[in-house]
Amino acid sequence: MLRWTSLFIPLALAACAMASVEVEGPGRHEIGNAYSISTSQSWTHFETPSGEFWTIHGATLGRLRTWANVGGGEPLVEVKDRTMPIFKKGSTAVEVAELVADTVEALASGADVEIIGLRPAPFGSQAGFRFEIRLIDNGLPLHGVALGSVETGALNLILFTAPAEYYFDLYSPEVETILASVSTRA
Repeated sequence: MLRWTSLFIPLALAACAMASVEVEGPGRHEIGNAYSISTSQSWTHFETPSGEFWTIHGATLGRLRTWANVGGGEPLVEVKDRTMPIFKKGSTAVEVAELVADTVEALASGADVEIIGLRPAPFGSQAGFRFEIRLIDNGLPLHGVALGSVETGALNLILFTAPAEYYFDLYSPEVETILASVSTRA
């Protein structure tokens, strides 16, 4: 858990320095100018140059990342002095799942990420896809779920990850509510 913690805490702190941290109450929340989500409880939220970051009890216990309108040639996460995988315009759901896996592997210093159950799923009113991820980072099993769409040519993506033991199941009902609540712009 130490390496996972050491990975996300610096990214979170760096992001905090660039944006204000707010506690968002239950309700509807705009994600960029691409879509909105609904939460049923309060989340701590801040925006980064690489998307939005949401957590209930801290980044090491569960984190929801949202991205809106990621264009071709852009990474999901920018890391100073490190080349990160980039989104390619025209990517398929399989290629986006590989992009997520490659990004997580790069951030977690080579942790092996497994993509499970890639399948079509609605992203609001857009055609989309959903998949789960599993990885073990420094001995800590982590699970995640992603929902995304490339229907507009840009990538819209939601990714939730948490420790597999206890926390993933604890947050799953709220995360499923969020994923089902996606409302896209026409």
